[in-house]
Amino acid sequence: MRPRLISQVRLPGIRHVTQATDLGWVGTERDSTAVNLFDHELRHVARLAVPLDDPRMKVSATRRLVAAGDKQQIVVLDHHGVVRWRSSWDRFGSSAGADFHLDGDHVLWVRLAGTGELVAVNGVSGAEFHRMPLPGPEAAWFLHAPDGVWTGLTLLDPYRSRAMLIRLDGERIVSRPLAGGDLAGFSPAGSRYLTLTPDGYLSVRDVASDAVITARHLEDLPGAPPGLAGCRHVDRAVFLSEDLILATVNTEDLPNDAEGHLMLSALSLRCRSQVRYPHHHGSAAVHPSHQPGRWLTRHHEDDQLRLWQLGARLDDEPIPGQLALL
Repeated sequence: MRPRLISQVRLPGIRHVTQATDLGWVGTERDSTAVNLFDHELRHVARLAVPLDDPRMKVSATRRLVAAGDKQQIVVLDHHGVVRWRSSWDRFGSSAGADFHLDGDHVLWVRLAGTGELVAVNGVSGAEFHRMPLPGPEAAWFLHAPDGVWTGLTLLDPYRSRAMLIRLDGERIVSRPLAGGDLAGFSPAGSRYLTLTPDGYLSVRDVASDAVITARHLEDLPGAPPGLAGCRHVDRAVFLSEDLILATVNTEDLPNDAEGHLMLSALSLRCRSQVRYPHHHGSAAVHPSHQPGRWLTRHHEDDQLRLWQLGARLDDEPIPGQLALL
């Protein structure tokens, strides 16, 4: 399958990109503390100077706010660059930094590694709503859920991760555990979620019941190209539509990085197509889009962000005028 290029932007010194809730994406730079905001069409919305000292800062953003934090403090700005509030991590009871996420209701979710707590903060004012004990691995991974009610959270562990859904109910944190491993993403309708395990298992599950819709090992994907038989792990997997998942797989001797991007059925995890980009894309990182059928790739070698759209046909679909095999 050859995808259609929608837009591309050069961001010199690009360091990291993540999805911005209800906006598009937010990106940071290697040698500065500037934050770059992009909308759903990859149009550059703003470049904001963040009053922090370390370019290795973490960021999260929404349609109104940007949160940025380093090991010492966190600062929240609006899209005009005006600081709404800032605080040292000591105020929250931890001096070791934190992972955080702004959701669609502008709740700032903070996982404090030092104290092993989850804290819900008013992203606009900085006032704390509630906190709860959340012991486990230090690193936390937050994911936007399309339904706007829950936020996904995984405590990343190389052996056994913990995934859950979190939300506020009357200004108190409510959580619900999820099964299957690392939480990789939600379907566009928000009714299913995708998980990965360190030993190579993928599963698609129902959000309401945790029931397994399909599960397979990475080395047992029906229809996978012969050249990918030596897959070692999945770098990233995201829902593109209710029916399709884009997986970036890694092998020991992959001759062409483009062959490592596979379209999988969300109902069976059968390989439906290889992604054949119109140019060599190196080791491109994949990021989800809020718009079904689209995804973003990040290319460090040429500082490019590229927005893609699903092509007209997948490899297993009949050519025009040909009957599909039953």
